[in-house]
Amino acid sequence: MYGIPFPGDYLITPDGSVCDKLFLPDYQHRATAGAVITRNFGTQTGWPAVKIETPVLDAIVSFSTDRCFAGQEIGVRMAIDVKRGWHIYGQPLPPNYRATELVFESPLIDRQSLEMPAAEPMLLKALNETLPIYRGKIEAVGSLGIRWSPPVPVPFMQALGKKIEPGLYKIRGELRYQACSDTTCEPPTHATFEFPLTIEPGIPPLPTQ
Repeated sequence: MYGIPFPGDYLITPDGSVCDKLFLPDYQHRATAGAVITRNFGTQTGWPAVKIETPVLDAIVSFSTDRCFAGQEIGVRMAIDVKRGWHIYGQPLPPNYRATELVFESPLIDRQSLEMPAAEPMLLKALNETLPIYRGKIEAVGSLGIRWSPPVPVPFMQALGKKIEPGLYKIRGELRYQACSDTTCEPPTHATFEFPLTIEPGIPPLPTQ
């Protein structure tokens, strides 16, 4: 597709200052307005969300939209509240511990990212180790890239995979973590959830004559 420009966005304040910029790898992928808002302003009231409740933490995973076109990007924000007396781990971490991460699995997704905040170092006296941990409330922000597919079958685009049909899909998510207290260290675990996402029909091709 030589000659087709790649998409890019600038976020400009009222005084004319550029406070953010985003450039995407090819013309098929576009960030939604919701993804830009999530990245810069946080979760907005009324956004679709999934709540996770466990004995050691509660989490809310919010999405900038529950409807999009194939090839678009969705903003994701995760807020975790670690219960008093517990902590979970961040990066960098030795291989015998599990760092906190949010992972999505779906044939619709071709890329995903989540920026976790910096973890605080903590000396674990019982183990004589200093490890990065999270306590209390933390927030992370990221995005999901929905795979692009041509609106009609095109032979030379078969490598892109199966065409994404319009309709309702379920995106599987998994919050992975390991929780410890001053006296107890739980084994690595995870909490799973599903997020319903509707893929809108694209613009139909012009009829041939």
